Amino acid sequence: MTQGPLGDGHAQPWYPQQPAWPGEQGEQGQDVPYLPYDPYNPYGQVPQQPDAYVPDAYGYDGQHQHQQQSYDQQQYAPYVVVPQQPAGEELYLPAGAEYTDDGYVHLEPEPEPEPDPAAAAAPAATVPAPSRRAARAARPGLAGRARAAADAVVAAEHTPGRRALLIRSGAGLAALAVLVAAGLMVSAQDGGDSADNAPGGDPGFAAAHTRAWAAPADAGRPGGDDTLVGGWLLDGAVVRADASGVRAYGATDGKPVWAVEPPAAGAVPCGLSPTVNRAGLGAVLFRPQADPKSPCSLVTAVDTKDGRTAWSKPLTDAKGAYGARVGVTDDKVIAIGDSHAVAWQSTDGADVWQYTGQGKFCTLSGGVAGTTVLVASTCADSTPVDQAVALNTADGKVTWWRGLDNRPKTATVLSAEPPVLLTTGEKPEDDRVFAWGPAGDPATGIPVADADGRLDVAHGSFSATPGVFFHDRTMVTTITPAASANGAGGPVAVVGYDLDTGKQRWRTTAREKGAARAVAVDGGALVVAVDERLDQPAHLSRFALDGGQETVGGGFPPGTGSLLVSGRVLIGGGRVVAVPEHSTNFGTATAFQAKE
Repeated sequence: MTQGPLGDGHAQPWYPQQPAWPGEQGEQGQDVPYLPYDPYNPYGQVPQQPDAYVPDAYGYDGQHQHQQQSYDQQQYAPYVVVPQQPAGEELYLPAGAEYTDDGYVHLEPEPEPEPDPAAAAAPAATVPAPSRRAARAARPGLAGRARAAADAVVAAEHTPGRRALLIRSGAGLAALAVLVAAGLMVSAQDGGDSADNAPGGDPGFAAAHTRAWAAPADAGRPGGDDTLVGGWLLDGAVVRADASGVRAYGATDGKPVWAVEPPAAGAVPCGLSPTVNRAGLGAVLFRPQADPKSPCSLVTAVDTKDGRTAWSKPLTDAKGAYGARVGVTDDKVIAIGDSHAVAWQSTDGADVWQYTGQGKFCTLSGGVAGTTVLVASTCADSTPVDQAVALNTADGKVTWWRGLDNRPKTATVLSAEPPVLLTTGEKPEDDRVFAWGPAGDPATGIPVADADGRLDVAHGSFSATPGVFFHDRTMVTTITPAASANGAGGPVAVVGYDLDTGKQRWRTTAREKGAARAVAVDGGALVVAVDERLDQPAHLSRFALDGGQETVGGGFPPGTGSLLVSGRVLIGGGRVVAVPEHSTNFGTATAFQAKE
């Protein structure tokens, strides 16, 4: 196979070819070829079809996979489809229109206006070149040409006979169908439900992407640990936290903007709040030293406008290994450690409340979102030993709790709103995802593994590299396919689950091959990153949250490799920023933007 140019937004060579639409015949019994709509040739031939064909940015309609030819290769004559008029019946057509032998109406292009000598003598004004969208909008559309044909069929200057009226009525309906199809095509190209216009979606999703900037790895990292502990995408900066520190880079050029001062000499970051609050306050967890066995126990509130520390507090006085997670709300910073959860006022760090578990001898973990702290509590002196506990962020009181009767080996909070928790058992088939309603009911359980593969749910909302995402009462992620008899798994599938029933809402097998992982929810869709292969550029695909329909995005430049699937992907401000899990291999962060 000859490899075409990677990153071409409208003609990717790695999409399968679509043969002509089989089985469709014209009025004379001949096969009607299936031709794609070309937005740059609005007078293109549109054959009669039983349903309107609406291509997406790559020529897919969801059922008929089709690779569009390059626009400079499509040479369609200015034809529109209307039924052939029977002999003996008179049909009034627009001026300059005539029938061809194959039953199409030929519409002559409008003549160019004669040049104005006075205008030619005047000096030419400099006019900026219109954008592609503006140029397309300025040209007479296919819908307008089809409307003219429909008017010609159903209108005449004399009163037709009954037979002629019936024929013209049927012809008018056929022309109207062409008009509707044309309108749908124009909508698909210039608006409608495309990814370009989805609320909150990346406006340049369908276009090929170029590299905007790349920030190199920091050579002065203490301890040599380059593992990502979190990242933020701010209005004017991208933030990466790892053992080298917490640093912000300009969103437009990738240049260093600020760095957080550690709360103690030698302290290194070990955690980052998933988000910042509306005032721009975020939270960082530090270890007192680079040793991974030292406690992750120092909490620092950071003003992300300039990177200055607002205040710092110790979570515990433990000296050995100690795990914790931290989150922020509009008025509080909340940390959940191995032994207890603590809330502080976001403005000054004043103590607000503390929670120590459902018993006296407890181990905790959890996360915070909205008005809920969800805690996985294991207490030797409680019944049952393992519980899911929801706390109110305002006062730390228990809102509800539910026992985990499957006696899990581990319990990991994936989301606080909606409340979702992952448990693992003695065998892989024992692993479960448990979800509850806002008040603790209904409770549902979802098996993690089945004959088709395993849900990729190990990294939830509070992970530095999340792979499972939640929207309202829907959980979306990918499935790692089960190995086949020859040891090779099938293509990756994307799934959506109803958290109220535990049932699968939809499942879509991805078109791509190679490594793929869920990286974000954006514009009403799950975004899945796909790595670069010999016949496939690295790119992002969207899967609609309500039905799983796939929309393939524009290619990323050659050499992107597996960067998009290697860590966290932040989308916003017209950019896609890849923050890899390990900076030694891929650098600190790389930003991409859509081609104009």
